[in-house]
Amino acid sequence: MTTVVAIHSVGSMDQWLKGKDREKLFPTFCSSYRLFKHADGKRVAIVWEGVDLGKMKATLDSPEGAAAKAADTVIDPIEVFIEVEGGK
Repeated sequence: MTTVVAIHSVGSMDQWLKGKDREKLFPTFCSSYRLFKHADGKRVAIVWEGVDLGKMKATLDSPEGAAAKAADTVIDPIEVFIEVEGGK
């Protein structure tokens, strides 16, 4: 299990912040998560803790994941950073 950071743009910050799908999707592959918004109001970051990388990929690539992205106005590309074990 590891920590993952995802960064992407959004079409509507208000719509993204109201998103409820993450409450049911994210716990399928992580133990907790935190949300951040950029000061410019157009980009967000998600920090996932305790991530199962295989489950994360399967969930985000699923039809439910695609529907959640569309509903929350997520704009590709999504940049994903995976914690480097032992990195300080």
